[in-house]
Parts: sequence; C-alpha cells; structure tokens
Amino acid sequence: MDEQNHSMTLRSNGHGSLAFWAAAALLFTSACSSEPVANGARSSGGLILLAAAQSAVRGDGDPTAGSPLGSYLAGLHAGNRRDLSAAADFMLHALSYDPENPQLLNRSLLLLASDGRYQSAAEVAERIQVSNPGNGLASLVLAVEAVKRGDLPEAESHLGDMPTQGLSGITGPVLKGWIRTMQGDGAGAVGELAPLRNKTGFGVLYGLHAALMNDIIGDAVQARAEFEEALTAAGEPSLRLVWLAGNFFERNGDAPRAIELYESFLRASPDSSVIGGALARAQAGRAAQPVLAEATHGMAEALFNLASLLSQEGAGDVALAHVHLALRLRPDFEIARVLLGEILQGQGRGAEAIAAYRAVSSESVFSWMVRLRVAEELERLEKIDDAVAELESLAETRPERAEALIRLGNLLRNKERFDEAVSAYDRAVGRVGEPARRYWSLYYFRGIALERTANWERAERDFLLALDLEPEQPFVMNYLAYSWVEKKLNLDKAKGMLARAVELRPDDGFIVDSLGWVYYRLGDYDLGVKYLERAVELRPQDPVINDHLGDAYWQVGRKQEARFQWRRALSLKPEEDQVSVIESKIDRGLPDRQKDI
Repeated sequence: MDEQNHSMTLRSNGHGSLAFWAAAALLFTSACSSEPVANGARSSGGLILLAAAQSAVRGDGDPTAGSPLGSYLAGLHAGNRRDLSAAADFMLHALSYDPENPQLLNRSLLLLASDGRYQSAAEVAERIQVSNPGNGLASLVLAVEAVKRGDLPEAESHLGDMPTQGLSGITGPVLKGWIRTMQGDGAGAVGELAPLRNKTGFGVLYGLHAALMNDIIGDAVQARAEFEEALTAAGEPSLRLVWLAGNFFERNGDAPRAIELYESFLRASPDSSVIGGALARAQAGRAAQPVLAEATHGMAEALFNLASLLSQEGAGDVALAHVHLALRLRPDFEIARVLLGEILQGQGRGAEAIAAYRAVSSESVFSWMVRLRVAEELERLEKIDDAVAELESLAETRPERAEALIRLGNLLRNKERFDEAVSAYDRAVGRVGEPARRYWSLYYFRGIALERTANWERAERDFLLALDLEPEQPFVMNYLAYSWVEKKLNLDKAKGMLARAVELRPDDGFIVDSLGWVYYRLGDYDLGVKYLERAVELRPQDPVINDHLGDAYWQVGRKQEARFQWRRALSLKPEEDQVSVIESKIDRGLPDRQKDI
C-alpha cells in the first residue's frame, strides 16, 4: 500500500470503538509465550494468534479486507514475524475503525517510523499530539518534518514538547542544540547541550556534538578542545569518533594528529577499510572534505548516534525509527544506511538488509564492508552460488586483501565443500605473507578442511602453526588432539593437551568429550565414563558424544545403559556411515575390556 493510500486509511470510517475487540484480543495475546521455542516450533500462544488473525482477515492478506479485530491480530502477528511493513498496514486499517485509540496510534507511529514511511508517520504523529503533546516519538517525527521544510521555529516548538526524562531527555538537548546551530547561535547551541555534559554515560556524546557544532559555526579552537576531551573520555574511541575527529584535524592543518589517531585505531582494528583509507589520504597529504557540511547534517548525525546506542541496547524498532529519521534529513548519509542494514540483519530480515546495503554507493568507503555483509546474508538465505560469486568478486576487487577469500573458505567449509575450501584458503594464505598471530584461525580452518579431505600431513602442520601463533588456543588443541586420538597417534600428548583445553573451556561439551574419549582409547574406562557423562550433560543432542558414552558404559559393564545410549545416538541422526556401526553395537555389543590402542 503506497503513502497516498495510507493517508486515506487514517480517516475514520464510522464503524465505532475499537475497545470491545481490543479487549478480546488481549485474550489471545496474553496466551502468547515470550519464551523461545525449541527447534523453531511456534508457541501455542503464537498459534492461537495466527489462527485468530487468519480467521478474522478475509482475502489474500489484504489489510483492508477484514474486520478491525482481524487487522489488529494480523498486525500483531506480522510484527512478531518482523514484517513491519505488513504490520503497519494492518494497524492502519484497524486504526481507521477507531482513529483516536491511543494504543493503536502509538503502535502505528512506531511501526511507520521504523519502516521509513515519513508522510504517514507524520500524520499519525499530528493526531497523537492533539491528545498527548508530550509523546516523545510524535514530537521527534514532527520536529524532523519541520526541519525538512525549513521551519525552525516549529521544529523548536515540537522539541520543546518532548519529555525531559528517558530517551527524550537525551534526544531533546542534542537536537535543540542543532536547531540553535542552524540559527547561527553558537553559544546557545552548546548551552542546549549542557544537560548531557555530566550525565553518566553521555559525556562522549556531549563532547562530540559540542565539537561538531563549534566546527560548523567556525570556532576551530573550541572544536579542537571538545574533540580532544571526547577522545579522552571515550578511552577506546569508536570508529565514528575517530573518523570525525581525524577529519577535523586534517582539515585544520594538523595531519600528524590525525595520523596518530588513525594508526592507534588500526592497531586494534587492522582490517578497517574506512580508517585505513583515511590514513592513506592523510599520509599522502590529500585534502580531506568535511564529513558534515552543514548543520542539518549534524542533526542527522545526532539521530544516527542515538540509533547506534539504541541498537546496542537491543531496542531495534526504536533504533530503526531514529536511523530512518536521520536518512530523512540526509538521504545521502551512507553510514546511516550501513546501520540500517546492520539492524535489519540483526533482526533476521535478510532480504531487507541486503537492499539497504545495496543502496550504498560502490564508490563509498563502506562499499567493501557492506558487500562482505551482503555475502553473509546471501549465505544465511541459502543463496550459496550468489554468496560465492559476491566473495569472488570482492577478492578480485581487492587483490591485496585476504578477508574475502577467508570468508569464502569458511562458507565452503560450512557447506562441506572441503576441496574448494582448501583452494580458497590456499589463495588467502598466499595473500597474507608471513604468518602472523591475527591469522591463526586461517590456518586452523584450513587444517580442518585438509583433515576432511584426508590430507593429514598438511592438516597437522596447519594445526601446529595455528598453535604457534596462538598458544593454548582450546579449539585448535581440541581438534588436533582429537584427530590424534582417532588416528591412535600421540595419545599421551593428546591427553595432556585436552586436559589443558578442558581447564580453559570446562563447559564446552565437545572438548570434554574429546578428553573422555582419549581416556577411553588409553583403556582408562572409568575416567572415560566420568568425562563422557559430563559431555552428554553439556551436549545432550550430539549423536557422536552419546555414542562415545555408550562405548564407555559397555566397557565398564553397564551394558543396558550402553544400549540405551547407542539407541539415543541413533535417534539423533548420526552421519550415514555410522548408522550401521551403531546398529551392530546395539545387536552384538563390543569386545570386553580391550585397550583401544
């Protein structure tokens, strides 16, 4: 349904109050479990909600075809499935039956704002303001629309309606400050920010925007002081703070300070293409263009910063509303598009995340990053050939970088295409040059792929190299030692290595299983049982671990329990080549008390 049609559905159609069926809906929603459901099954409450929605909505999902109750329930169900666009359509239809219902108005506003439907969100916000002028999100939406029109007094009025507590107590001061900046009132701008200066957890936000405001109004001295204060307060500054501060230093004749800042960030995050590009520019002496060219961009920056914080706190829909409002003020705000994709990706909305990432220009400093994420989502959506093609294209685009090939190897290994994975990893190793600690996982993963293709000599070398680069890495120790155990090699060394791995990861069922299995191989069946029982507690659904415990039970004379564990292992769908082996053990058991070396 387009924006114009949404506007039409906001008018009352004269069918009376929503209260009677909203109360009825509570009978359904109260049954909805908030607990996760194992194996992807739907909760009984979710099924009730779905059935009620399906029975109440006529037509092929058309939100205007059913009853208000049906639309309301369908909207709740669509929201639970993270289909916010459909949820908004259903809620708007329900709202047309009871246009002043505060619960429906508030829910519709959040859905519309988080779906980036600005016109409809503004219309709902105006209606909320009539009865509840202190609604923070409604005031924010209307303030942004006023700024978009250039009506700063109206924007200021809407921001003045916002509560002084909660999220609005953070949003209001920053945005009021940017309104003052647009009006050319530098002192007033920083004054509006003052409530954040000593508010716990928001000192960096204060310092960043005080710096940006002073930069926009031309007070470079004060801007520099505020940037330095924000960097100090941050301790380990974020990419965005480093980027903005470094850009300021470059533009104001202090390239050495910018280079120092970039290099410090890259020591902790060496793969950052954004800061890496900024460093290359500063070192080459090329001119830096302002990241924020005008005060409206500063207001968009504030909304982006708040969206980032909200996303980190798990408030995904509210974060989406803020990032869409940032894009409303600045449509070319590419880092906001990146954040939009991140939030959608985190909500499992892969196709929408890909669309957001694809909207980032191929010339952007974020292009490399978002294309890697596109490949991630294509893999998650089981579009494997497309994901492989994306990663191959990236590898060709940046022949000096190994990351795309490492990810390609990981994808192919996860899909058990081990020969192809080895080839991708080999190409990646060719790009990294001298082995470095940060690449220990590359050799570990290649070792796994090599072991699965029966190339044990090369695999063992990679595992040992990974341990040289990252000593006592428990996953590497486990895989190497377990492989030794299976091959009946270096059993004493494997036992010591696995004992240490268990000390490092005592709650990892696979590692505990490996230690129990090496004791079994050495003929110490009692200790084997001890660790294998613990492993089954930690990983009860793993067929291999249950099979191992069955073997150990048999050797200590607990034969009935052994057959129980083997039957359980069989029910957990083991590898095809193990089915007949387990069935034989159930029928005939194992040789008694025989040391397995």
